[in-house]
Amino acid sequence: MITAVAMSGGVDSSAAAWLLKNDPEFQKLYPDNRLIGVTHWWDELRLSSPGLQERAASVCGRLDIPYHILDLGSSFRASVMDDFADNYTRGETPNPCIRCNERIRFSEFYSLCLQAAEKQAAEDSVVFSEDDYRFSTGHYVRTEERDGVTYLKKAADPSKDQSYMLYRIPFEVLKHCIFPLGSYTKERIKAIAAEHGFFGTAIKESQDICFIDDDYISFLKRHLSAEALKRLDKPGVILDTEGNILGPSRGFLHYTIGQRKGLGLGNGPWYVTDVNAADNIVRVGRKEQLGVKRFGVKELNWFLPDASEALASGLECRVQVRYNSTEYECRINASAVVELETNAVATPGQSAVFYDGDIVLGGGIICDLEDA
Repeated sequence: MITAVAMSGGVDSSAAAWLLKNDPEFQKLYPDNRLIGVTHWWDELRLSSPGLQERAASVCGRLDIPYHILDLGSSFRASVMDDFADNYTRGETPNPCIRCNERIRFSEFYSLCLQAAEKQAAEDSVVFSEDDYRFSTGHYVRTEERDGVTYLKKAADPSKDQSYMLYRIPFEVLKHCIFPLGSYTKERIKAIAAEHGFFGTAIKESQDICFIDDDYISFLKRHLSAEALKRLDKPGVILDTEGNILGPSRGFLHYTIGQRKGLGLGNGPWYVTDVNAADNIVRVGRKEQLGVKRFGVKELNWFLPDASEALASGLECRVQVRYNSTEYECRINASAVVELETNAVATPGQSAVFYDGDIVLGGGIICDLEDA
Protein backbone atom coordinates (compact mmCIF):
# COMPACT_ATOMS: atom_id res chain seq x y z
CA MET A 1 0.00 0.00 0.00
CA ILE A 2 1.22 3.50 -0.84
CA THR A 3 -0.31 6.64 0.65
CA ALA A 4 0.20 10.06 -0.92
CA VAL A 5 0.13 12.69 1.81
CA ALA A 6 -0.86 16.18 0.65
CA MET A 7 1.77 18.44 2.21
CA SER A 8 0.87 22.10 2.69
CA GLY A 9 3.95 23.01 4.70
CA GLY A 10 1.79 23.68 7.76
CA VAL A 11 1.18 22.11 11.14
CA ASP A 12 -1.80 19.95 10.15
CA SER A 13 -0.38 18.18 7.10
CA SER A 14 2.96 17.69 8.90
CA ALA A 15 1.21 16.08 11.87
CA ALA A 16 -0.88 13.92 9.51
CA ALA A 17 2.26 12.59 7.85
CA TRP A 18 3.91 11.95 11.23
CA LEU A 19 0.88 10.04 12.52
CA LEU A 20 0.71 7.83 9.42
CA LYS A 21 4.43 7.14 9.69
CA ASN A 22 4.81 6.60 13.44
CA ASP A 23 1.56 6.24 15.35
CA PRO A 24 0.91 2.62 16.43
CA GLU A 25 -2.82 2.92 15.72
CA PHE A 26 -2.25 3.86 12.10
CA GLN A 27 0.54 1.30 11.73
CA LYS A 28 -1.94 -1.35 12.85
CA LEU A 29 -4.66 -0.07 10.52
CA TYR A 30 -2.32 0.26 7.54
CA PRO A 31 0.56 -2.25 7.83
CA ASP A 32 3.29 -2.05 5.19
CA ASN A 33 2.12 1.46 4.29
CA ARG A 34 4.67 3.39 2.25
CA LEU A 35 4.32 7.18 2.26
CA ILE A 36 5.13 9.83 -0.31
CA GLY A 37 4.72 13.54 0.35
CA VAL A 38 3.20 15.65 -2.41
CA THR A 39 2.54 19.39 -2.66
CA HIS A 40 0.18 20.96 -5.19
CA TRP A 41 1.52 24.30 -6.28
CA TRP A 42 0.36 27.46 -7.98
CA ASP A 43 2.07 30.83 -7.83
CA GLU A 44 -0.81 32.40 -5.90
CA LEU A 45 0.18 30.29 -2.87
CA ARG A 46 3.15 32.61 -2.39
CA LEU A 47 0.62 35.13 -1.04
CA SER A 48 -0.95 32.92 1.63
CA SER A 49 1.80 30.38 2.31
CA PRO A 50 5.31 31.81 1.87
CA GLY A 51 7.98 29.13 2.36
CA LEU A 52 5.46 26.33 1.80
CA GLN A 53 7.68 24.13 -0.37
CA GLU A 54 10.73 24.46 1.85
CA ARG A 55 8.78 23.53 5.00
CA ALA A 56 7.06 20.58 3.33
CA ALA A 57 10.36 19.29 1.95
CA SER A 58 11.95 19.63 5.39
CA VAL A 59 9.21 17.58 7.06
CA CYS A 60 9.39 14.85 4.41
CA GLY A 61 13.17 14.76 4.81
CA ARG A 62 12.87 14.29 8.57
CA LEU A 63 10.31 11.52 8.06
CA ASP A 64 12.49 9.93 5.38
CA ILE A 65 9.75 9.86 2.74
CA PRO A 66 10.02 10.90 -0.93
CA TYR A 67 8.75 14.39 -1.75
CA HIS A 68 7.19 15.68 -4.96
CA ILE A 69 5.91 19.08 -6.12
CA LEU A 70 3.16 19.19 -8.74
CA ASP A 71 2.42 22.46 -10.56
CA LEU A 72 -1.33 22.79 -11.08
CA GLY A 73 -1.30 26.53 -11.71
CA SER A 74 -3.11 26.56 -15.05
CA SER A 75 -5.80 24.17 -13.80
CA PHE A 76 -6.28 26.16 -10.61
CA ARG A 77 -6.70 29.43 -12.45
CA ALA A 78 -9.20 27.94 -14.92
CA SER A 79 -11.21 25.79 -12.50
CA VAL A 80 -11.16 27.95 -9.38
CA MET A 81 -10.16 31.56 -10.03
CA ASP A 82 -12.11 31.95 -13.29
CA ASP A 83 -15.09 30.16 -11.72
CA PHE A 84 -14.96 32.52 -8.71
CA ALA A 85 -14.98 35.59 -10.97
CA ASP A 86 -17.73 34.20 -13.22
CA ASN A 87 -20.01 33.44 -10.28
CA TYR A 88 -19.45 36.85 -8.72
CA THR A 89 -20.40 38.58 -11.96
CA ARG A 90 -23.70 36.66 -11.89
CA GLY A 91 -24.49 38.09 -8.47
CA GLU A 92 -23.61 34.91 -6.57
CA THR A 93 -21.29 34.47 -3.60
CA PRO A 94 -19.10 31.45 -4.39
CA ASN A 95 -16.87 29.49 -2.06
CA PRO A 96 -13.62 28.89 -3.99
CA CYS A 97 -12.15 26.56 -1.36
CA ILE A 98 -15.00 24.12 -1.94
CA ARG A 99 -14.42 24.34 -5.70
CA CYS A 100 -10.72 23.74 -5.19
CA ASN A 101 -11.39 20.61 -3.14
CA GLU A 102 -13.76 19.34 -5.82
CA ARG A 103 -11.89 20.24 -8.99
CA ILE A 104 -8.24 20.27 -7.93
CA ARG A 105 -7.31 18.60 -4.65
CA PHE A 106 -9.58 15.55 -4.82
CA SER A 107 -9.65 15.19 -8.60
CA GLU A 108 -6.66 16.22 -10.70
CA PHE A 109 -4.20 16.35 -7.79
CA TYR A 110 -5.54 13.02 -6.49
CA SER A 111 -4.96 11.43 -9.90
CA LEU A 112 -1.47 12.89 -10.28
CA CYS A 113 -0.59 11.61 -6.81
CA LEU A 114 -1.75 8.15 -7.92
CA GLN A 115 0.67 8.38 -10.83
CA ALA A 116 3.44 9.40 -8.44
CA ALA A 117 2.58 6.41 -6.24
CA GLU A 118 2.71 4.07 -9.26
CA LYS A 119 6.12 5.44 -10.19
CA GLN A 120 7.37 5.03 -6.63
CA ALA A 121 6.12 1.44 -6.55
CA ALA A 122 7.97 0.69 -9.78
CA GLU A 123 11.19 2.18 -8.38
CA ASP A 124 10.80 0.09 -5.23
CA SER A 125 9.83 -3.05 -7.25
CA VAL A 126 6.53 -3.29 -5.39
CA VAL A 127 3.37 -4.77 -6.91
CA PHE A 128 0.82 -1.95 -6.95
CA SER A 129 -2.72 -1.20 -8.17
CA GLU A 130 -5.24 1.54 -7.45
CA ASP A 131 -6.75 -0.72 -4.76
CA ASP A 132 -3.43 -0.30 -2.91
CA TYR A 133 -3.55 3.50 -3.15
CA ARG A 134 -4.59 5.89 -0.39
CA PHE A 135 -4.72 9.69 -0.35
CA SER A 136 -4.32 11.62 2.88
CA THR A 137 -4.77 15.27 3.86
CA GLY A 138 -4.60 17.29 7.07
CA HIS A 139 -8.31 18.10 7.13
CA TYR A 140 -10.34 17.73 10.32
CA VAL A 141 -12.93 15.22 9.18
CA ARG A 142 -13.56 11.48 9.41
CA THR A 143 -15.03 8.72 7.28
CA GLU A 144 -17.38 5.92 8.24
CA GLU A 145 -18.44 2.83 6.34
CA ARG A 146 -22.10 1.81 6.41
CA ASP A 147 -23.35 -1.20 4.46
CA GLY A 148 -20.27 -1.13 2.28
CA VAL A 149 -20.59 2.61 1.50
CA THR A 150 -18.00 5.14 2.65
CA TYR A 151 -19.48 8.34 4.05
CA LEU A 152 -17.85 11.58 5.08
CA LYS A 153 -18.26 12.18 8.82
CA LYS A 154 -17.81 15.24 11.01
CA ALA A 155 -14.60 15.64 12.98
CA ALA A 156 -14.54 14.71 16.66
CA ASP A 157 -13.68 18.34 17.46
CA PRO A 158 -16.77 20.36 16.38
CA SER A 159 -14.83 23.63 16.46
CA LYS A 160 -12.50 22.39 13.70
CA ASP A 161 -14.87 20.24 11.63
CA GLN A 162 -14.32 20.71 7.87
CA SER A 163 -16.92 18.30 6.49
CA TYR A 164 -18.87 21.21 4.99
CA MET A 165 -15.85 22.16 2.87
CA LEU A 166 -15.31 18.59 1.63
CA TYR A 167 -18.80 17.48 0.66
CA ARG A 168 -17.94 17.62 -3.07
CA ILE A 169 -15.29 14.89 -2.86
CA PRO A 170 -16.21 12.43 -5.64
CA PHE A 171 -17.97 9.31 -4.36
CA GLU A 172 -15.36 6.96 -5.86
CA VAL A 173 -12.46 8.96 -4.42
CA LEU A 174 -13.67 9.10 -0.82
CA LYS A 175 -13.09 5.38 -0.18
CA HIS A 176 -9.37 5.92 -0.89
CA CYS A 177 -9.06 8.84 1.56
CA ILE A 178 -7.44 8.83 5.00
CA PHE A 179 -7.94 11.75 7.36
CA PRO A 180 -5.59 11.17 10.33
CA LEU A 181 -6.61 14.34 12.20
CA GLY A 182 -10.34 13.63 12.32
CA SER A 183 -10.30 12.20 15.84
CA TYR A 184 -7.96 14.82 17.31
CA THR A 185 -8.40 18.31 18.71
CA LYS A 186 -6.41 21.14 17.19
CA GLU A 187 -4.56 21.64 20.48
CA ARG A 188 -3.41 18.02 20.48
CA ILE A 189 -2.19 18.32 16.88
CA LYS A 190 -0.26 21.49 17.75
CA ALA A 191 1.33 19.61 20.65
CA ILE A 192 2.34 16.70 18.38
CA ALA A 193 3.83 19.12 15.86
CA ALA A 194 5.73 21.03 18.53
CA GLU A 195 6.97 17.83 20.18
CA HIS A 196 8.52 16.65 16.94
CA GLY A 197 9.80 20.01 15.79
CA PHE A 198 7.24 20.60 13.05
CA PHE A 199 6.87 24.34 13.53
CA GLY A 200 4.54 24.18 16.57
CA THR A 201 2.44 27.34 16.63
CA ALA A 202 4.96 29.42 14.68
CA ILE A 203 3.24 29.01 11.32
CA LYS A 204 0.21 31.24 10.79
CA GLU A 205 -2.85 29.30 9.67
CA SER A 206 -4.30 30.26 6.30
CA GLN A 207 -7.88 31.45 6.84
CA ASP A 208 -8.56 33.47 3.72
CA ILE A 209 -8.75 32.76 0.00
CA CYS A 210 -5.22 31.95 -1.14
CA PHE A 211 -5.35 34.00 -4.35
CA ILE A 212 -6.75 37.21 -2.81
CA ASP A 213 -4.41 39.34 -0.74
CA ASP A 214 -6.64 42.43 -0.52
CA ASP A 215 -10.39 42.28 -1.24
CA TYR A 216 -12.78 40.65 -3.72
CA ILE A 217 -13.43 43.78 -5.74
CA SER A 218 -9.72 44.50 -6.22
CA PHE A 219 -9.25 40.91 -7.38
CA LEU A 220 -12.13 41.18 -9.83
CA LYS A 221 -10.76 44.43 -11.22
CA ARG A 222 -7.44 42.70 -11.90
CA HIS A 223 -8.98 39.49 -13.19
CA LEU A 224 -11.79 40.72 -15.46
CA SER A 225 -11.30 42.40 -18.78
CA ALA A 226 -11.73 46.16 -19.09
CA GLU A 227 -14.81 45.57 -21.24
CA ALA A 228 -16.38 43.30 -18.62
CA LEU A 229 -15.64 45.77 -15.84
CA LYS A 230 -17.19 48.64 -17.78
CA ARG A 231 -20.35 46.57 -18.18
CA LEU A 232 -20.49 45.14 -14.67
CA ASP A 233 -18.89 47.55 -12.22
CA LYS A 234 -21.16 50.57 -12.42
CA PRO A 235 -23.54 52.33 -10.03
CA GLY A 236 -26.98 50.86 -9.52
CA VAL A 237 -29.93 51.34 -7.20
CA ILE A 238 -30.98 50.05 -3.78
CA LEU A 239 -34.66 49.18 -3.28
CA ASP A 240 -36.55 48.01 -0.23
CA THR A 241 -38.62 44.84 -0.33
CA GLU A 242 -41.65 46.80 -1.59
CA GLY A 243 -39.74 48.32 -4.51
CA ASN A 244 -39.19 51.78 -3.06
CA ILE A 245 -35.92 53.47 -4.03
CA LEU A 246 -33.77 54.05 -0.94
CA GLY A 247 -30.64 55.30 -2.64
CA PRO A 248 -27.82 54.55 -5.09
CA SER A 249 -25.60 51.47 -4.92
CA ARG A 250 -21.96 51.10 -5.91
CA GLY A 251 -23.05 48.29 -8.24
CA PHE A 252 -24.19 44.73 -7.51
CA LEU A 253 -20.61 43.37 -7.40
CA HIS A 254 -20.10 45.13 -4.05
CA TYR A 255 -22.95 43.38 -2.21
CA THR A 256 -23.88 39.94 -0.91
CA ILE A 257 -27.02 38.59 0.74
CA GLY A 258 -27.02 39.16 4.49
CA GLN A 259 -24.66 42.14 4.29
CA ARG A 260 -25.41 44.92 6.81
CA LYS A 261 -22.36 47.19 6.75
CA GLY A 262 -21.35 49.59 4.02
CA LEU A 263 -24.85 50.15 2.58
CA GLY A 264 -24.80 53.91 3.04
CA LEU A 265 -28.46 54.08 4.06
CA GLY A 266 -30.15 55.97 6.86
CA ASN A 267 -32.88 54.71 9.21
CA GLY A 268 -31.06 51.39 9.61
CA PRO A 269 -30.13 48.75 10.21
CA TRP A 270 -30.76 47.34 6.76
CA TYR A 271 -29.76 43.92 5.40
CA VAL A 272 -29.24 42.87 1.79
CA THR A 273 -32.02 40.43 0.91
CA ASP A 274 -31.41 40.01 -2.84
CA VAL A 275 -28.77 40.83 -5.48
CA ASN A 276 -30.08 41.13 -9.05
CA ALA A 277 -27.05 41.13 -11.35
CA ALA A 278 -29.05 41.35 -14.57
CA ASP A 279 -30.73 44.63 -13.59
CA ASN A 280 -28.00 45.88 -11.21
CA ILE A 281 -30.51 46.12 -8.36
CA VAL A 282 -29.80 45.47 -4.69
CA ARG A 283 -32.77 44.86 -2.39
CA VAL A 284 -32.65 45.41 1.35
CA GLY A 285 -34.97 44.75 4.25
CA ARG A 286 -35.15 44.53 8.01
CA LYS A 287 -33.60 41.63 9.89
CA GLU A 288 -36.95 39.86 10.17
CA GLN A 289 -37.27 40.02 6.36
CA LEU A 290 -33.94 38.31 5.86
CA GLY A 291 -33.84 34.66 4.85
CA VAL A 292 -36.06 32.16 3.08
CA LYS A 293 -37.88 28.93 3.86
CA ARG A 294 -37.45 27.48 0.36
CA PHE A 295 -34.50 27.50 -2.01
CA GLY A 296 -33.06 25.42 -4.81
CA VAL A 297 -29.84 23.44 -5.07
CA LYS A 298 -27.89 22.44 -8.17
CA GLU A 299 -24.79 20.36 -8.99
CA LEU A 300 -25.72 17.85 -6.30
CA ASN A 301 -23.09 15.40 -5.03
CA TRP A 302 -24.37 12.48 -2.96
CA PHE A 303 -22.64 9.86 -0.83
CA LEU A 304 -26.06 8.34 -0.22
CA PRO A 305 -26.24 5.49 -2.77
CA ASP A 306 -30.05 5.48 -3.05
CA ALA A 307 -30.39 9.28 -3.12
CA SER A 308 -32.87 9.30 -6.04
CA GLU A 309 -35.22 6.96 -4.22
CA ALA A 310 -34.95 8.95 -1.00
CA LEU A 311 -35.60 12.25 -2.81
CA ALA A 312 -38.64 10.85 -4.58
CA SER A 313 -40.44 10.55 -1.27
CA GLY A 314 -38.78 13.62 0.27
CA LEU A 315 -35.55 13.28 2.22
CA GLU A 316 -35.76 14.65 5.75
CA CYS A 317 -32.43 15.62 7.30
CA ARG A 318 -30.51 18.67 8.51
CA VAL A 319 -28.84 21.26 6.30
CA GLN A 320 -26.01 23.73 6.78
CA VAL A 321 -26.04 26.68 4.37
CA ARG A 322 -22.74 28.33 5.28
CA TYR A 323 -19.46 27.15 6.80
CA ASN A 324 -19.51 27.06 10.60
CA SER A 325 -23.17 28.06 10.73
CA THR A 326 -26.39 26.72 12.24
CA GLU A 327 -27.95 23.50 10.96
CA TYR A 328 -31.66 23.55 10.07
CA GLU A 329 -34.25 20.82 9.88
CA CYS A 330 -35.18 20.42 6.24
CA ARG A 331 -36.81 18.35 3.53
CA ILE A 332 -35.39 18.08 0.01
CA ASN A 333 -37.41 16.67 -2.87
CA ALA A 334 -36.73 15.20 -6.30
CA SER A 335 -36.94 18.68 -7.86
CA ALA A 336 -33.92 19.73 -5.75
CA VAL A 337 -36.02 22.16 -3.72
CA VAL A 338 -35.14 22.48 -0.03
CA GLU A 339 -37.90 23.35 2.43
CA LEU A 340 -37.09 24.62 5.93
CA GLU A 341 -39.11 24.97 9.11
CA THR A 342 -37.53 28.36 9.89
CA ASN A 343 -35.94 31.10 7.79
CA ALA A 344 -32.29 30.77 6.81
CA VAL A 345 -29.99 33.08 4.88
CA ALA A 346 -29.42 30.84 1.86
CA THR A 347 -27.07 32.73 -0.46
CA PRO A 348 -26.83 31.66 -4.13
CA GLY A 349 -23.32 30.38 -4.82
CA GLN A 350 -22.79 29.10 -1.29
CA SER A 351 -23.32 25.41 -0.50
CA ALA A 352 -26.11 23.50 1.21
CA VAL A 353 -24.70 20.39 2.89
CA PHE A 354 -27.08 17.71 4.17
CA TYR A 355 -26.43 15.75 7.36
CA ASP A 356 -27.82 12.76 9.21
CA GLY A 357 -26.30 13.36 12.62
CA ASP A 358 -22.54 13.42 12.04
CA ILE A 359 -22.79 11.78 8.62
CA VAL A 360 -22.64 13.84 5.42
CA LEU A 361 -25.32 12.62 3.02
CA GLY A 362 -24.35 15.02 0.23
CA GLY A 363 -24.92 18.58 -0.86
CA GLY A 364 -25.20 21.09 -3.67
CA ILE A 365 -24.79 24.71 -4.69
CA ILE A 366 -27.57 27.03 -3.48
CA CYS A 367 -29.54 28.65 -6.28
CA ASP A 368 -32.85 30.35 -6.99
CA LEU A 369 -35.85 28.03 -7.15
CA GLU A 370 -36.18 28.41 -10.92
CA ASP A 371 -32.56 27.31 -11.42
CA ALA A 372 -32.78 24.08 -9.39
